[in-house]
Amino acid sequence: MAQNNLARQAVPMKPLRVANPERPIHTTTGNQSVEVPKHLALSKFEKCLMTVGTVITMCMMVWLVSLKIGVSTAQQHLQDVNSRIASVQTKNVSTKQEVNELQNRARLDKIAQKDGLSLSNGKIRNVNK
Repeated sequence: MAQNNLARQAVPMKPLRVANPERPIHTTTGNQSVEVPKHLALSKFEKCLMTVGTVITMCMMVWLVSLKIGVSTAQQHLQDVNSRIASVQTKNVSTKQEVNELQNRARLDKIAQKDGLSLSNGKIRNVNK
């Protein structure tokens, strides 16, 4: 990178004026003493405000915990319902398969011949819902 020679153009600074080291900046007389308070007293409004804030915070914490419990209960209920739905769907599929097997044409012909019945194709109508 190119240097722009700013260091050579700098103006020398004058030395700062130093305070008289023999004379202290802060002076106190011998019998004055300053007492620093340990803590500040709280007003009634501040105490009330802190109490209300603490109560609101505690209420919100309890509300949050109860809300999380409610959500987990609802999730458990949803899982139970989903498992029941899956079992009913499985039963429906197996029942439909069984109905299709029972309606098989070869099976119906076999049962009809066993009971001495005959099948006339001209008199058969298929009705669908």
